[in-house]
Amino acid sequence: MRLPNGQTIEQLNPGETSLMYRNIVASRSYLRHGLTLRSDSTVFDVGANVGIASLFFHWECPGIRVFAFEPAAPVFEALSQNLADHHVNAVACDYGLSSRPGTLALTYYPDTTAMSSLYADPDDDARLTRIFLKNSGFDDSDVADLSASRHGTVVSQCRLRTVAEVVDEYGIEEIDLLKVNVEKAESDVLAGVAEGFWPRIRQLSIQLHDLDGRLESLRRDLARRGYRVAVDQDPLLTGTEIYELFASRT
Repeated sequence: MRLPNGQTIEQLNPGETSLMYRNIVASRSYLRHGLTLRSDSTVFDVGANVGIASLFFHWECPGIRVFAFEPAAPVFEALSQNLADHHVNAVACDYGLSSRPGTLALTYYPDTTAMSSLYADPDDDARLTRIFLKNSGFDDSDVADLSASRHGTVVSQCRLRTVAEVVDEYGIEEIDLLKVNVEKAESDVLAGVAEGFWPRIRQLSIQLHDLDGRLESLRRDLARRGYRVAVDQDPLLTGTEIYELFASRT
Protein backbone atom coordinates (compact mmCIF):
# COMPACT_ATOMS: atom_id res chain seq x y z
CA MET A 1 0.00 0.00 0.00
CA ARG A 2 1.28 3.49 -0.84
CA LEU A 3 0.86 5.86 2.09
CA PRO A 4 -0.01 9.58 1.75
CA ASN A 5 3.64 10.49 2.41
CA GLY A 6 4.67 8.46 -0.65
CA GLN A 7 6.17 5.53 1.25
CA THR A 8 5.08 1.99 0.38
CA ILE A 9 4.50 -0.68 3.03
CA GLU A 10 3.27 -4.22 3.44
CA GLN A 11 -0.04 -4.35 5.30
CA LEU A 12 -3.11 -6.52 5.88
CA ASN A 13 -6.24 -4.31 5.90
CA PRO A 14 -6.21 -1.04 3.93
CA GLY A 15 -8.87 0.67 6.06
CA GLU A 16 -7.07 -0.21 9.25
CA THR A 17 -3.71 0.86 7.82
CA SER A 18 -5.15 4.22 6.74
CA LEU A 19 -6.51 4.79 10.23
CA MET A 20 -3.17 3.95 11.83
CA TYR A 21 -1.41 6.32 9.43
CA ARG A 22 -3.82 9.12 10.35
CA ASN A 23 -3.31 8.61 14.06
CA ILE A 24 0.41 7.84 14.19
CA VAL A 25 1.94 9.82 11.33
CA ALA A 26 -0.46 12.64 10.48
CA SER A 27 -1.63 13.30 14.07
CA ARG A 28 1.65 12.30 15.73
CA SER A 29 -0.31 10.47 18.41
CA TYR A 30 2.76 9.03 20.17
CA LEU A 31 4.79 12.26 20.32
CA ARG A 32 2.59 14.75 22.12
CA HIS A 33 2.93 16.80 25.28
CA GLY A 34 6.60 17.51 24.72
CA LEU A 35 7.79 13.97 23.97
CA THR A 36 10.80 14.04 21.65
CA LEU A 37 13.30 11.72 20.01
CA ARG A 38 17.05 12.04 19.52
CA SER A 39 19.35 10.52 16.93
CA ASP A 40 20.77 8.13 19.54
CA SER A 41 17.38 7.14 20.99
CA THR A 42 16.37 3.59 21.80
CA VAL A 43 12.63 3.03 21.38
CA PHE A 44 10.52 0.08 22.49
CA ASP A 45 7.49 -0.26 20.17
CA VAL A 46 5.33 -2.67 22.17
CA GLY A 47 2.34 -3.75 20.10
CA ALA A 48 4.01 -2.77 16.84
CA ASN A 49 1.41 -4.22 14.44
CA VAL A 50 2.75 -3.83 10.86
CA GLY A 51 5.25 -1.21 12.02
CA ILE A 52 3.75 2.17 11.20
CA ALA A 53 4.85 3.57 14.57
CA SER A 54 8.34 2.12 14.17
CA LEU A 55 8.56 3.62 10.68
CA PHE A 56 7.28 6.97 11.95
CA PHE A 57 9.96 7.07 14.64
CA HIS A 58 12.56 6.19 12.00
CA TRP A 59 11.31 8.87 9.62
CA GLU A 60 11.31 11.42 12.45
CA CYS A 61 14.83 10.60 13.56
CA PRO A 62 16.83 8.37 11.18
CA GLY A 63 19.35 6.25 12.99
CA ILE A 64 17.33 5.60 16.14
CA ARG A 65 17.29 2.02 17.38
CA VAL A 66 13.86 0.38 17.55
CA PHE A 67 12.81 -2.82 19.29
CA ALA A 68 9.46 -3.78 17.74
CA PHE A 69 7.31 -6.40 19.50
CA GLU A 70 4.46 -8.16 17.66
CA PRO A 71 3.33 -11.69 18.61
CA ALA A 72 0.62 -12.25 15.95
CA ALA A 73 2.36 -14.24 13.21
CA PRO A 74 0.67 -12.75 10.09
CA VAL A 75 1.22 -9.22 11.40
CA PHE A 76 4.81 -9.95 12.41
CA GLU A 77 5.59 -11.06 8.87
CA ALA A 78 4.49 -7.67 7.49
CA LEU A 79 6.31 -5.86 10.32
CA SER A 80 9.59 -7.63 9.58
CA GLN A 81 9.32 -6.87 5.88
CA ASN A 82 8.60 -3.19 6.48
CA LEU A 83 11.51 -2.74 8.87
CA ALA A 84 13.84 -4.38 6.36
CA ASP A 85 12.50 -2.55 3.31
CA HIS A 86 12.86 0.85 4.98
CA HIS A 87 16.28 0.09 6.46
CA VAL A 88 15.20 0.75 10.03
CA ASN A 89 17.85 0.11 12.69
CA ALA A 90 15.52 -2.37 14.37
CA VAL A 91 15.16 -5.66 16.16
CA ALA A 92 11.86 -7.36 15.27
CA CYS A 93 10.60 -9.54 18.13
CA ASP A 94 7.92 -12.16 17.45
CA TYR A 95 6.72 -12.26 21.05
CA GLY A 96 4.82 -10.09 23.49
CA LEU A 97 5.93 -8.37 26.67
CA SER A 98 4.28 -9.06 30.00
CA SER A 99 4.84 -9.23 33.74
CA ARG A 100 6.58 -12.62 33.55
CA PRO A 101 7.89 -14.97 30.88
CA GLY A 102 5.62 -17.74 29.67
CA THR A 103 2.95 -18.56 27.11
CA LEU A 104 -0.67 -17.42 26.91
CA ALA A 105 -3.49 -17.60 24.36
CA LEU A 106 -3.61 -14.66 21.95
CA THR A 107 -6.93 -13.85 20.31
CA TYR A 108 -6.19 -12.55 16.82
CA TYR A 109 -8.77 -10.63 14.77
CA PRO A 110 -7.81 -11.01 11.07
CA ASP A 111 -10.15 -8.16 10.04
CA THR A 112 -9.26 -5.85 12.94
CA THR A 113 -5.68 -6.76 13.74
CA ALA A 114 -5.01 -3.78 16.00
CA MET A 115 -7.59 -5.07 18.50
CA SER A 116 -5.96 -8.50 18.87
CA SER A 117 -5.25 -9.15 22.52
CA LEU A 118 -4.46 -11.53 25.36
CA TYR A 119 -7.62 -10.10 26.95
CA ALA A 120 -9.89 -9.99 23.91
CA ASP A 121 -13.66 -9.94 24.37
CA PRO A 122 -15.30 -10.09 20.91
CA ASP A 123 -18.63 -8.69 22.13
CA ASP A 124 -17.06 -5.78 23.99
CA ASP A 125 -14.56 -5.13 21.20
CA ALA A 126 -17.46 -4.97 18.74
CA ARG A 127 -19.11 -2.42 21.05
CA LEU A 128 -15.99 -0.26 20.95
CA THR A 129 -15.91 -0.51 17.16
CA ARG A 130 -19.53 0.64 16.93
CA ILE A 131 -18.86 3.65 19.17
CA PHE A 132 -15.84 4.59 17.08
CA LEU A 133 -17.81 4.37 13.84
CA LYS A 134 -20.71 6.35 15.30
CA ASN A 135 -18.32 9.08 16.47
CA SER A 136 -16.81 9.08 12.97
CA GLY A 137 -20.17 10.20 11.56
CA PHE A 138 -21.65 6.97 10.21
CA ASP A 139 -25.39 6.45 10.64
CA ASP A 140 -26.81 3.43 12.45
CA SER A 141 -27.28 1.30 9.34
CA ASP A 142 -23.73 1.96 8.14
CA VAL A 143 -22.37 1.23 11.61
CA ALA A 144 -24.19 -2.11 11.60
CA ASP A 145 -22.85 -2.97 8.14
CA LEU A 146 -19.27 -1.88 8.81
CA SER A 147 -18.99 -3.60 12.18
CA ALA A 148 -20.63 -6.88 11.16
CA SER A 149 -18.33 -9.91 11.22
CA ARG A 150 -15.22 -7.84 11.98
CA HIS A 151 -14.42 -9.74 15.15
CA GLY A 152 -14.03 -13.29 13.97
CA THR A 153 -11.21 -14.81 15.96
CA VAL A 154 -8.17 -17.04 15.56
CA VAL A 155 -6.60 -18.20 18.81
CA SER A 156 -2.93 -19.16 19.01
CA GLN A 157 -0.29 -19.49 21.69
CA CYS A 158 1.72 -16.36 22.33
CA ARG A 159 5.25 -16.37 23.77
CA LEU A 160 5.83 -13.71 26.41
CA ARG A 161 8.96 -12.14 27.86
CA THR A 162 9.58 -9.14 30.12
CA VAL A 163 11.12 -5.74 29.48
CA ALA A 164 13.79 -6.67 32.02
CA GLU A 165 14.78 -9.80 30.05
CA VAL A 166 15.13 -7.87 26.79
CA VAL A 167 17.09 -5.10 28.46
CA ASP A 168 19.52 -7.65 29.91
CA GLU A 169 19.83 -9.66 26.68
CA TYR A 170 20.72 -6.65 24.53
CA GLY A 171 22.63 -4.65 27.13
CA ILE A 172 20.28 -1.68 26.85
CA GLU A 173 21.39 1.25 28.98
CA GLU A 174 18.37 3.50 28.48
CA ILE A 175 14.93 3.43 26.85
CA ASP A 176 14.28 6.87 25.44
CA LEU A 177 10.66 6.08 24.60
CA LEU A 178 8.55 3.16 25.78
CA LYS A 179 5.51 3.09 23.50
CA VAL A 180 2.80 0.63 24.54
CA ASN A 181 -0.42 -0.24 22.69
CA VAL A 182 -1.41 -3.77 23.69
CA GLU A 183 -5.20 -3.78 24.16
CA LYS A 184 -5.76 -4.12 27.93
CA ALA A 185 -2.35 -5.68 28.70
CA GLU A 186 -0.49 -2.40 29.32
CA SER A 187 -0.24 -2.93 33.10
CA ASP A 188 1.35 -6.33 32.47
CA VAL A 189 4.01 -4.79 30.24
CA LEU A 190 4.94 -2.16 32.84
CA ALA A 191 5.06 -4.79 35.59
CA GLY A 192 7.86 -6.46 33.65
CA VAL A 193 10.19 -3.46 34.06
CA ALA A 194 12.87 -4.11 36.69
CA GLU A 195 12.41 -1.68 39.57
CA GLY A 196 15.94 -0.36 39.29
CA PHE A 197 15.58 0.36 35.58
CA TRP A 198 12.74 2.90 35.86
CA PRO A 199 15.10 5.91 36.18
CA ARG A 200 16.54 4.94 32.78
CA ILE A 201 13.18 5.15 30.98
CA ARG A 202 12.98 8.76 29.81
CA GLN A 203 9.49 8.85 28.25
CA LEU A 204 6.37 6.71 27.92
CA SER A 205 3.51 6.89 25.43
CA ILE A 206 0.72 4.48 26.33
CA GLN A 207 -2.73 3.74 25.01
CA LEU A 208 -4.64 2.21 27.88
CA HIS A 209 -8.08 0.95 28.77
CA ASP A 210 -9.28 2.59 31.98
CA LEU A 211 -10.56 -0.56 33.66
CA ASP A 212 -10.97 -0.69 37.46
CA GLY A 213 -9.34 2.70 37.97
CA ARG A 214 -6.26 1.79 35.94
CA LEU A 215 -5.75 5.27 34.50
CA GLU A 216 -5.59 7.11 37.82
CA SER A 217 -3.51 4.37 39.41
CA LEU A 218 -0.92 4.55 36.62
CA ARG A 219 -0.93 8.34 36.66
CA ARG A 220 -0.13 8.36 40.39
CA ASP A 221 2.53 5.66 40.05
CA LEU A 222 4.36 7.49 37.26
CA ALA A 223 4.17 10.82 39.11
CA ARG A 224 5.69 9.11 42.15
CA ARG A 225 8.52 7.91 39.93
CA GLY A 226 9.31 11.46 38.85
CA TYR A 227 7.41 11.75 35.57
CA ARG A 228 5.29 14.62 34.33
CA VAL A 229 2.05 12.98 33.14
CA ALA A 230 -0.60 14.12 30.65
CA VAL A 231 -3.72 12.33 29.42
CA ASP A 232 -5.69 12.73 26.18
CA GLN A 233 -8.62 10.99 24.56
CA ASP A 234 -9.16 10.84 20.81
CA PRO A 235 -12.54 12.53 20.12
CA LEU A 236 -13.46 9.49 18.02
CA LEU A 237 -13.14 7.37 21.18
CA THR A 238 -15.44 9.53 23.30
CA GLY A 239 -17.73 7.23 25.25
CA THR A 240 -15.12 4.48 25.52
CA GLU A 241 -12.61 3.70 28.26
CA ILE A 242 -9.62 4.16 25.91
CA TYR A 243 -7.15 6.97 26.67
CA GLU A 244 -3.63 8.04 25.75
CA LEU A 245 -1.14 8.70 28.54
CA PHE A 246 2.14 10.56 28.05
CA ALA A 247 4.91 10.65 30.64
CA SER A 248 8.31 12.33 30.58
CA ARG A 249 11.03 12.99 33.13
CA THR A 250 10.69 16.41 34.75
